[in-house]
Amino acid sequence: MTTKLTNQFWDIAIDLRTGAMTRVVHSSDAHGMNWVCSPTGNLWFPISDGWGLGHCELPNIAGSAALRWQSPVRVTKCGNGLRIQYRLGPLEIGVRRRLRGARLEEEFVFRNAGKTELPVQAIRLFTPFNDNYPDAPTCVTQRCHAHLWCGGHVAYVCALRMGNVAPHLGLVLTDGFIGGYSITGRGLLTGSSNNRGTILLNAQNQTLASGQSHRIAWTMFWHTGWDDFMAQARRIPGFVEVRAAHYTVVGKERPKITVSDREARVEKPVGDTIKVQLAKARVTWLRIQQVENIARLVQQRVAFLTDRQQVLDRRSRLYGAFLPYDNDLQAQFHNPKWRDQNEGRERVGIGVLLAQAWQRWPNPKTAGAARLNHRFVRSKLQLPDGTVLDAVGELQPQRLYNYPWVALFHLEMYRAFGRARCLTDADRTLRQYYQRGGAKFYAFPIPMVDAVETFRAAGRNREATELLRLFCEHADRVVATGTRIPAHEVNYEQSIIGPATLIPLEAYLLTREEKYLQCAREFLPLLEAFNGRQPDHHLHDIGIRHWDGFWFGRQRLWGDTFPHYWSAVTGWVFYRYWQATGDESYRQRGREILLNNLSAFRPDGSASCAFIYPDAVNGNPAHCWDSLANDQDWALVFLLQAARLDPAFVSDRWS
Repeated sequence: MTTKLTNQFWDIAIDLRTGAMTRVVHSSDAHGMNWVCSPTGNLWFPISDGWGLGHCELPNIAGSAALRWQSPVRVTKCGNGLRIQYRLGPLEIGVRRRLRGARLEEEFVFRNAGKTELPVQAIRLFTPFNDNYPDAPTCVTQRCHAHLWCGGHVAYVCALRMGNVAPHLGLVLTDGFIGGYSITGRGLLTGSSNNRGTILLNAQNQTLASGQSHRIAWTMFWHTGWDDFMAQARRIPGFVEVRAAHYTVVGKERPKITVSDREARVEKPVGDTIKVQLAKARVTWLRIQQVENIARLVQQRVAFLTDRQQVLDRRSRLYGAFLPYDNDLQAQFHNPKWRDQNEGRERVGIGVLLAQAWQRWPNPKTAGAARLNHRFVRSKLQLPDGTVLDAVGELQPQRLYNYPWVALFHLEMYRAFGRARCLTDADRTLRQYYQRGGAKFYAFPIPMVDAVETFRAAGRNREATELLRLFCEHADRVVATGTRIPAHEVNYEQSIIGPATLIPLEAYLLTREEKYLQCAREFLPLLEAFNGRQPDHHLHDIGIRHWDGFWFGRQRLWGDTFPHYWSAVTGWVFYRYWQATGDESYRQRGREILLNNLSAFRPDGSASCAFIYPDAVNGNPAHCWDSLANDQDWALVFLLQAARLDPAFVSDRWS
């Protein structure tokens, strides 16, 4: 029971049982990609969450219960358009869709058909973009990254095919107010980490007099990428482009803001939010964070770690380990049954940070904490042959991600304190990684350039030559595999495409063989497709990730995690690409990504592992920092790596 709207640009199917769009395809797309979720193409997707359905609250009628519109009372075909009517008590909801050449227009009209005033609250519109990860080959051609900006009277979605090959889909608000978004349908039974969930756009509460209506409308169009999206958006009435030169400003630097509306008035910031008053009583905003002094922020974080997050009880089997920290309870948090909150794994990054920090700011306390943690890792998380344990005493499971992190720790300890044993440990760790099949695995960040150069500088050329051989074999496999990447802990994600780009890049820097640079260039657009350009330091050039808050946080919230520190992997890839090619734009973007990740750290040295960006996830309030400091310190590791590679970064923006 479907009807279609078609022309030379659009192939749209609408389910007459619900009125929802189940198919949105570009008529000339060679891949025939459907840009919206439907029960036939996404088996986990419920018919009740279809595109254009939604729910709201009518306090005078149903108290706080959410009422859903999903069964139309009338569907009328009119030319190359469709009118659909729903009824929730006295509230009439009219949905209209029509094709106008290359554009699809969609509107929602809420009318009070009753005789008394009607509050309409918590209006949520389902927009289930096909943003999920079945497998890498499918993702590249058949799935999209939905980049949302819900900025009040200025709102849009730039959806990019994951393979970053046009056509892409855009949506721009033309009437109404969208102040945020929610996510539903997340959980272990609905795709776990591989499903972003259903996106709902959150409209403004309304109180309608008898006979009064409220309208929300947007236009949708095809585009070739972010530049074309913005160019087309600027031609749509009501759209206003708001942007900043930087979304993290340092020291006494003042935000530089550009608004395309000449009548706009930029207000003083409240926290990180800067409101922009537009013509006709409209409003939008952008978010810029201020960091007083980067060096001081990192040093405060290091001091917090050494003071509060290291186990200093000599009787404990965890003596020397760093643990997560609950900021609400102001206490160490250890949950060995939940592996992402144990004493190993990503927590190794804390030791790496301390070793790096000591090299820049020598401090006896930092040195003592780093050495103590290194002894813990060598004796409790690693066997003499280089095997890395998941936690103390746990040989299984063998998690290949852990190996390059431990190897990097050994290398940074050698850089800091010059003990030859650290190089031996690094060599054993990397060899063990490859003996266990690491060449088939996209771990990150594998310190390929750092390892070879450090061994050569130490006069240990035999080990350097053997490691180079292993690294090149790994890069050769990445080249041969292309986008047929096997699933890792998540089927397809930013931190798979990141190392798929970084591994050949580092091999190129070591060998200057063109095939490696060519491979990196082929993956780079796929990596960039994860990144948005919205005017918010949480989002701007930050890769989409949407599961880390559940696995690593205390509140166990699914949903978009912006920023998440592994988005700094992209910043580091951009830095390596700049190093390989001299392309200054990637150096600048790498800086901005690393700076935007600083929002996870407070001036007092405390930190959080995840900011859950949506207003709500599965009905639970969100748009908040998780209380747990856990694995976010890798963002500072990448920051200090970039500072080592790019000394101008320090002098330009650090204080």
